[in-house]
Amino acid sequence: MSKRGQILGYSMQDGPQKMTLDERSERIGVLQSTCSNIIRTAKQRANDNGNQDLCATENLVPLPNSVKGFNQALTDAQKAHLVETALKDAEHCRITFSQLVDAGKVLYFIFYIFFSN
Repeated sequence: MSKRGQILGYSMQDGPQKMTLDERSERIGVLQSTCSNIIRTAKQRANDNGNQDLCATENLVPLPNSVKGFNQALTDAQKAHLVETALKDAEHCRITFSQLVDAGKVLYFIFYIFFSN
């Protein structure tokens, strides 16, 4: 939260103290894209809630993780297909402990045949 406050505080400066995004990013040690996203989000929240102070708590708090991810790599359909495929594979590969023991005996027997000569 302190870095968010610094970013927003520097963005509100006017006159000779005003800094570019690059200068803010370098001074605070945060990527330019992160600085830009924080400022954009705070301005959007300020417009939504009517509190124009970007450093106000309601404009400063980070977005919950459930809201993030608007640039996801997979679509909802692809995610559903991936989950369905994974569950099918898990169900298909599920065997009992006795079956696993029997499979181990078979492997041991095959290993014994090939490498005992």
